[in-house]
Amino acid sequence: MNNYVEKACMFFRKAHILLEEAEKDLKIGCYNKAISAFYFAIESLANVLFMIKKQRTRGFGGRLSLIRNFFGIKVSIEIKKLHELREKADHREIIFDKNQALKIAEQARKLFAIIRKRVITELEKLGINVNEL
Repeated sequence: MNNYVEKACMFFRKAHILLEEAEKDLKIGCYNKAISAFYFAIESLANVLFMIKKQRTRGFGGRLSLIRNFFGIKVSIEIKKLHELREKADHREIIFDKNQALKIAEQARKLFAIIRKRVITELEKLGINVNEL
Protein backbone atom coordinates (compact mmCIF):
# COMPACT_ATOMS: atom_id res chain seq x y z
CA MET A 1 0.00 0.00 0.00
CA ASN A 2 1.45 3.36 -0.96
CA ASN A 3 1.76 6.32 1.39
CA TYR A 4 -1.27 8.15 -0.03
CA VAL A 5 -3.50 5.13 0.43
CA GLU A 6 -2.23 4.56 3.98
CA LYS A 7 -3.02 8.17 4.84
CA ALA A 8 -6.43 7.87 3.18
CA CYS A 9 -7.22 4.83 5.32
CA MET A 10 -6.13 6.66 8.46
CA PHE A 11 -8.36 9.63 7.59
CA PHE A 12 -11.26 7.20 7.02
CA ARG A 13 -10.82 5.72 10.50
CA LYS A 14 -10.38 9.16 12.04
CA ALA A 15 -13.55 10.47 10.37
CA HIS A 16 -15.58 7.73 12.01
CA ILE A 17 -13.97 8.32 15.40
CA LEU A 18 -14.72 12.06 15.16
CA LEU A 19 -18.32 11.33 14.16
CA GLU A 20 -18.67 9.03 17.16
CA GLU A 21 -17.19 11.70 19.44
CA ALA A 22 -19.58 14.31 18.01
CA GLU A 23 -22.54 12.05 18.76
CA LYS A 24 -21.30 11.53 22.33
CA ASP A 25 -20.80 15.27 22.85
CA LEU A 26 -24.29 15.93 21.52
CA LYS A 27 -25.78 13.35 23.85
CA ILE A 28 -24.16 14.78 26.98
CA GLY A 29 -24.93 18.41 26.15
CA CYS A 30 -21.54 19.57 24.89
CA TYR A 31 -23.16 21.30 21.93
CA ASN A 32 -20.30 23.55 20.84
CA LYS A 33 -17.85 20.65 20.92
CA ALA A 34 -20.34 18.49 19.01
CA ILE A 35 -20.70 21.05 16.22
CA SER A 36 -16.93 21.28 15.92
CA ALA A 37 -16.47 17.51 15.89
CA PHE A 38 -19.19 17.04 13.26
CA TYR A 39 -17.39 19.49 10.98
CA PHE A 40 -14.00 17.84 11.51
CA ALA A 41 -15.48 14.38 10.87
CA ILE A 42 -16.61 15.61 7.47
CA GLU A 43 -13.28 17.28 6.77
CA SER A 44 -11.42 14.10 7.67
CA LEU A 45 -13.66 12.07 5.36
CA ALA A 46 -13.06 14.55 2.53
CA ASN A 47 -9.34 14.19 3.20
CA VAL A 48 -9.66 10.54 2.16
CA LEU A 49 -10.59 11.66 -1.34
CA PHE A 50 -7.88 14.28 -1.41
CA MET A 51 -5.29 11.63 -0.51
CA ILE A 52 -6.56 9.06 -3.02
CA LYS A 53 -6.67 11.66 -5.80
CA LYS A 54 -3.33 13.11 -4.66
CA GLN A 55 -4.86 16.57 -4.37
CA ARG A 56 -3.03 18.99 -2.13
CA THR A 57 -5.06 21.69 -0.48
CA ARG A 58 -4.20 25.03 1.03
CA GLY A 59 -6.60 26.04 3.75
CA PHE A 60 -10.35 25.83 3.81
CA GLY A 61 -10.83 27.58 0.47
CA GLY A 62 -8.74 24.96 -1.30
CA ARG A 63 -10.65 22.12 0.33
CA LEU A 64 -13.97 23.74 -0.51
CA SER A 65 -12.97 24.09 -4.16
CA LEU A 66 -12.08 20.40 -4.36
CA ILE A 67 -15.31 19.45 -2.62
CA ARG A 68 -17.22 21.49 -5.18
CA ASN A 69 -15.38 19.61 -7.96
CA PHE A 70 -16.19 16.22 -6.42
CA PHE A 71 -19.77 16.82 -5.22
CA GLY A 72 -21.14 19.97 -6.81
CA ILE A 73 -22.13 23.39 -5.59
CA LYS A 74 -24.95 22.31 -3.25
CA VAL A 75 -22.72 20.11 -1.09
CA SER A 76 -19.95 22.71 -1.05
CA ILE A 77 -22.40 25.39 0.13
CA GLU A 78 -23.62 23.14 2.94
CA ILE A 79 -20.07 22.36 4.02
CA LYS A 80 -19.22 26.06 3.96
CA LYS A 81 -22.20 26.73 6.25
CA LEU A 82 -21.09 23.98 8.60
CA HIS A 83 -17.56 25.39 8.62
CA GLU A 84 -18.92 28.83 9.55
CA LEU A 85 -20.95 27.29 12.39
CA ARG A 86 -17.86 25.41 13.57
CA GLU A 87 -15.91 28.65 13.65
CA LYS A 88 -18.67 30.28 15.71
CA ALA A 89 -18.71 27.33 18.10
CA ASP A 90 -14.93 27.37 18.50
CA HIS A 91 -13.96 31.05 18.26
CA ARG A 92 -16.90 33.37 18.84
CA GLU A 93 -18.96 34.42 21.82
CA ILE A 94 -21.91 32.34 20.58
CA ILE A 95 -23.11 29.42 22.70
CA PHE A 96 -25.22 26.90 20.81
CA ASP A 97 -28.27 25.36 22.45
CA LYS A 98 -29.68 21.86 22.11
CA ASN A 99 -32.16 22.65 19.33
CA GLN A 100 -29.54 24.42 17.24
CA ALA A 101 -27.06 21.61 17.76
CA LEU A 102 -29.61 18.94 16.83
CA LYS A 103 -30.42 20.73 13.58
CA ILE A 104 -26.74 21.16 12.73
CA ALA A 105 -26.06 17.50 13.60
CA GLU A 106 -28.80 16.34 11.25
CA GLN A 107 -27.31 18.29 8.34
CA ALA A 108 -23.80 17.11 9.18
CA ARG A 109 -24.93 13.47 9.19
CA LYS A 110 -26.43 13.93 5.71
CA LEU A 111 -23.20 15.46 4.39
CA PHE A 112 -21.17 12.71 6.01
CA ALA A 113 -23.30 10.05 4.31
CA ILE A 114 -22.95 11.70 0.89
CA ILE A 115 -19.17 11.94 1.16
CA ARG A 116 -18.81 8.50 2.74
CA LYS A 117 -20.59 6.84 -0.17
CA ARG A 118 -18.10 8.32 -2.65
CA VAL A 119 -15.15 7.55 -0.40
CA ILE A 120 -16.15 3.89 -0.10
CA THR A 121 -16.46 3.63 -3.88
CA GLU A 122 -12.97 5.09 -4.35
CA LEU A 123 -11.41 2.89 -1.67
CA GLU A 124 -13.03 -0.21 -3.14
CA LYS A 125 -11.55 0.68 -6.55
CA LEU A 126 -8.18 0.39 -4.83
CA GLY A 127 -9.10 -3.03 -3.46
CA ILE A 128 -9.63 -1.83 0.10
CA ASN A 129 -12.39 -3.39 2.15
CA VAL A 130 -13.63 -0.57 4.39
CA ASN A 131 -15.08 -3.09 6.84
CA GLU A 132 -11.51 -4.04 7.70
CA LEU A 133 -10.39 -0.48 8.48
